[in-house]
Amino acid sequence: MSGRGSGASGNPDPGGKAGPSGKAGSGGNRRRGMRRRRRKELSLEPTWRDRVSARLPWLHGVRVLFARRAAAGMLIVLALLLAVRPESAPPDDRVRVVVAAHDLAPGHVLTDSDLAQRALPADAVPRGAVREVAAARGRTLGGASRGGEPLTDVRFTGPELTRITTGREDHVAVPIRLADPAVADLLRSGTRVDIVTIPTRSDTGSVLAERVPVLAVRPAGSGPDQGRLVVVGLPEQRAPAVAGASLTRSVTVTLR
Repeated sequence: MSGRGSGASGNPDPGGKAGPSGKAGSGGNRRRGMRRRRRKELSLEPTWRDRVSARLPWLHGVRVLFARRAAAGMLIVLALLLAVRPESAPPDDRVRVVVAAHDLAPGHVLTDSDLAQRALPADAVPRGAVREVAAARGRTLGGASRGGEPLTDVRFTGPELTRITTGREDHVAVPIRLADPAVADLLRSGTRVDIVTIPTRSDTGSVLAERVPVLAVRPAGSGPDQGRLVVVGLPEQRAPAVAGASLTRSVTVTLR
């Protein structure tokens, strides 16, 4: 009995051994937890940039101001480069053409005071542009022209204007004088008309030509008894008869 008691009392108690080791394990866990919390606290601490910005709040404004001034400087340099850049077309690539010196009415006979020369970029010169003043002097305008407008071959009464207006190669320009000058005020270049003679006591009226295009209308004559001169496009075969009849008989037109 005593041996059992002494043996029982001398053997180490398992619970006693587990007690100290359990305490050591819990202590290690606490230390690891503290280290994790410490690392988390360190990760939340501000960096040196944050500390500088907090102590010098005006530094951010300086950076923004510097960026704005740099952008403004770049824009100024770009504007200067655009201002001093050469023209799109160098002087060697410019062509001198004849232009209207001022606004001109249809049917106007051109003089030197109506004409001027201007240098234009080669790619802006229209086809058929007149290059010399002498080539336009004395020509009759088929339509109105604005001051500064380049004059081309189709602006004048002649073969080119006749061909473009009629759409035919076999048509020619024929001038006829109207008996009633007021009728000419209703006509414009491109207007289609019928040419008729005015009936008289000894002659009935007749139709000389139908649906002919008006090429130009000349201004009123200086004399009170002069009719307005109108230039029309007619087929070559019909042109002589119409031109002769307009000289011997009173002629007018009806509008289509």
